[in-house]
Amino acid sequence: MSEGVYENSDGFEDNNPNAIKNTGIECQIYDNVGNFKLSSRDGGIASEPDSSGKRPFLVVAVFLGLLCVLLAGIIGLSVYYNKSIKDSEDKRNTLFQSFSLYKINATEERDQLQTRYNTLTTEKGHIQAKLFVIEHQCQEGWRYFDSRLYFLSTEKKTWKESRQDCLERGADLVIINSREEQIFLFNLHMRAWIGLTDSVTEGTWKWVDDTPLTTGYWGTGQPDNGRLFFGQEDCVEIYYRQADPVKTWNDDKCGTNHNWICEKVV
Repeated sequence: MSEGVYENSDGFEDNNPNAIKNTGIECQIYDNVGNFKLSSRDGGIASEPDSSGKRPFLVVAVFLGLLCVLLAGIIGLSVYYNKSIKDSEDKRNTLFQSFSLYKINATEERDQLQTRYNTLTTEKGHIQAKLFVIEHQCQEGWRYFDSRLYFLSTEKKTWKESRQDCLERGADLVIINSREEQIFLFNLHMRAWIGLTDSVTEGTWKWVDDTPLTTGYWGTGQPDNGRLFFGQEDCVEIYYRQADPVKTWNDDKCGTNHNWICEKVV
């Protein structure tokens, strides 16, 4: 490749490929195709700009890029870590709430079972006591029906005397509270005094506990107050020789001797 030197001030040309013309003003060097390579002013030679000064900036730029990537990674890991912690805390709180609810339910169920156990234990004690009383009383001639004991006399007395005997036994003449009890007494096949009278006020029937009669199981045509025998039939007997078990009551004179039925609650 051939080079030429040209002086701008006076247009001097030199065809020597390697010649350098120094005019004291400016010297320029071109290659054989006319491309500028070097320039000299006042005896100094100026070369092409050196690109080595850009390298530190490139290194800094690369470093900053890597630093940004690193920071982005750290931020991403931090977000993921915080989310993981929050999820773990939420799960822990959910499990804790579930456990607390289970504990509360278990405690309530335990208390209910304990209460039920205590109730059953108490009932068992009452039942055992009743069974003892029933067994003891039945050995003395009492009958048991629907939590009540009934004593059936084997002798006959007036209504007043019969009631006194019941009181001495810790009972009273029977009070019939239901159809079932009436049928039970009918099936005992007895003609016996019961605890019903109108001796205080004629026509107002009351039980021995002073409660008024609400449902009666009178026989046909009863009570008649003994119209054929001059009245004064103020006490009531149950008479089993009837066709209908719920139509067996008869009013009779309180001084008549009959068997009687005592009753007491177990």
